[in-house]
Amino acid sequence: MRGAARAALSAACRALLAIAALPAGASADVSAAGDQQALQPLRPVAGQPLAPALRLEALDGPGFDLARSHGVTVVHFFATWCAPCRTELPALARFAARTPQVSVVLVDVAEVPARVRRFFADQPAPGPVLMDLDRAAARAFGVSLLPASFVVAQGRIALAAEGEAAWDSPDTDTAIAGLQGAGAPPRDLSSPAENHNKSQEEQ
Repeated sequence: MRGAARAALSAACRALLAIAALPAGASADVSAAGDQQALQPLRPVAGQPLAPALRLEALDGPGFDLARSHGVTVVHFFATWCAPCRTELPALARFAARTPQVSVVLVDVAEVPARVRRFFADQPAPGPVLMDLDRAAARAFGVSLLPASFVVAQGRIALAAEGEAAWDSPDTDTAIAGLQGAGAPPRDLSSPAENHNKSQEEQ
């Protein structure tokens, strides 16, 4: 099973690399790879590197700047021609619905807006749809195949998955909940006088 999954991922990767030379808006079919691809867990990213700058125009609505996003943000790269991307969207939508405290943004790679707008006419997007018309954002994030997901917390890439991610898995919820709990220790909201008394008692 693992060998088959790796082969499917490799095929999808080759397909994406092949379309990198195509003009923006062109499409390719990777449905054969998508049919065999296993769901991928969100894995910790070594060193939690700083997330690249992500400032893109949205398909509809205001533009998006990742630097202005607070808390945990899922950055999901996709294309409408990509079969695994299409099958993954309902699970991603369920994840977004049950975790409203997490921001989800979709980054369409190198497609014309009219095509993407037609695609989402029949199904609502689980978050703002951003247009990476020149693939600059995909290159900055090191995307090697579609779909690809990155979980950014406190400006750093904490988790990532290449291929169709397991958004319905309890492990996914646990991993992201851990990121929400990480950060500065809780502040002591007691008064200075109370703190002074506590210090004297400890002595």
